[in-house]
Amino acid sequence: MSTLRRMLWLAAGLLTVGAVETATHVAAAEAPQTEEFKPRVMPAPNLTPMVPMRDGVRLATYVYLPPGRGPFPTILIRTVYRNGIVNWGNSRPATYQAAGYAMVWQTTRGIDKSEGHYHFLADDRNDGYDTVEWIAAQPWSDGNVGMDHASYLGSTQLEAAATKPPHLKAIVPHVPAVDLFREIPYNGGIFIRAHALDWGHLISVKTVAEMNAGFHASLGDPESLKHLTSRPLIDAADGVLAGDQLAEYKSYLQHPTRDAFWLQREYTARDYAKMDLGVLLVGGNFDPSVGILTAWRGLEANAPHRQDHFMLIGPWTHVETYSATEIIDFRKDGPRESTTHGVTHHGPYEFGDAALTDMWALRIAFYDRYLKGKKGPSVPALPNRVRVFVTGSNVWREFDTYPIPQRHDTKLFLSSAGQANSLSGDGVMSFKESSGAADHVVSDPFNPVIDAWGGPKGAKADEGKDVLVYTSARLQTDMTVIGEPEAHLQVAADTPDADVIVNIYELYPDGKSVRLGVGGALRLRYRQGFDREVLLTPGQNYSVRIPLTYIGHTIKAGHRLRVEMSGTSFPGFDPNPNTGEPIATAVRMQRANLTISHDSKRPSFVVLPVVPASGARR
Repeated sequence: MSTLRRMLWLAAGLLTVGAVETATHVAAAEAPQTEEFKPRVMPAPNLTPMVPMRDGVRLATYVYLPPGRGPFPTILIRTVYRNGIVNWGNSRPATYQAAGYAMVWQTTRGIDKSEGHYHFLADDRNDGYDTVEWIAAQPWSDGNVGMDHASYLGSTQLEAAATKPPHLKAIVPHVPAVDLFREIPYNGGIFIRAHALDWGHLISVKTVAEMNAGFHASLGDPESLKHLTSRPLIDAADGVLAGDQLAEYKSYLQHPTRDAFWLQREYTARDYAKMDLGVLLVGGNFDPSVGILTAWRGLEANAPHRQDHFMLIGPWTHVETYSATEIIDFRKDGPRESTTHGVTHHGPYEFGDAALTDMWALRIAFYDRYLKGKKGPSVPALPNRVRVFVTGSNVWREFDTYPIPQRHDTKLFLSSAGQANSLSGDGVMSFKESSGAADHVVSDPFNPVIDAWGGPKGAKADEGKDVLVYTSARLQTDMTVIGEPEAHLQVAADTPDADVIVNIYELYPDGKSVRLGVGGALRLRYRQGFDREVLLTPGQNYSVRIPLTYIGHTIKAGHRLRVEMSGTSFPGFDPNPNTGEPIATAVRMQRANLTISHDSKRPSFVVLPVVPASGARR
């Protein structure tokens, strides 16, 4: 009981952010239901057919036709969200219609009025194919079909494209989940319990009142905290989820490695080779998802016609990127606060007008190119195949490919005299090779590090002895990082399993610290790959590599860098029991003592993809 009280004291009122959708869901639920916070419902469609899939299951489908005789090119959106439950589950059919497109909105199996049972991404390949080809056969369709929208709705596009429907010509996936062991429901092989519970509840509710009255992953609620901390993990959803959602939650835990269950939801080289169409991937600097970069690499390595692949990464979070397809009331929101055009600030960052992007104009132009065959300078397009916004210097950069060919992978080595614990420790990060004694830190599942991203405790987690902190000297010149850093660590534990969580911060001269990206994590039993579990030999040193999320940022001269490491980070990552038992059924927990070595024979370092400052464009 004392542990629960301490957690509540540390994190009362903080929101779970295992994924950004969760934080938004809870914020919307706890906000007063004024007119501004009421989810907007889509207008009445022209047609509402129940479209049959190849196995006879019928899916609820809503067709919006533009004025005129037709036939029309069509934009398909396949969604797991009920209309009217959350703002960012909606779209803007009038915008497509004004541009001469029909829009088809379809709920996936087991959602809304659609028949069948919901299974996370499992049926979306065949159903996507069947729906695209059904559209192409309709008298109001000219046979040219594109797909749009974000997050799960972005993943349904890639699922469909992997089957190569003959009439699917272009997709625009915003922040899709692609690498399911580095995003959701696992991150670095660590189960994201808070997201699985909260998101499962979100897609199961039928009304806003039901959403508000149900489970919300908040550490300030004792009932919620009980479900976030109870063991065994596989039973934690009992009483929160039911039906298909409960079955899916348990299925995730019954498949803790990347086996056939997950491979049918992810993409192989063969799948990407079938994606012979226009692809515009959209992501955000502050998005925890790694999906678009995983998809980009798969497309570049395997798909034909590289000239038809584009990627845009703007100064957005997951939800802000998602909201680029949201209904916007310009009288209330205004174009500069709307992610339809971009944002001018985020947290501590001020971007100015340089960040603004008319996402609707860009997407319509993209569809015009691939669905209407329009080409030439009169059609707006991306300046190059890859366009990214770099915070800190507040400029857009354009490149022909990613990773950036001009990058220089720069190593920052970790060192200490063996006392790197907390901000008051002696941990140092420098361009010189590692030296000094090893560092030791306790990973305590009974009393985890509380780190709700963006919350006040998140900025103070480094004050405890259970966090290792390594700080650089002030930079002499600006350093621009564009890409995915990696932590290369020498790790030992006195238990059969343990976790390592790594974050990078920028330190301002006034003492302010800002997290760069969303960090990275690894459950050490997966150090040889997510397709197998190999437990640790207690006391043995292992060399491990931990990829971190994307950073597009310029660290200014006079600022410093800091790396922090811990064995827990709750509630974003479900604490490891550290016993080596199956995670789903383990009820016993124990503390793990982690050792991070950093000497000349066993260096620990972080690799930053540093890009020259030249070539920036505003």
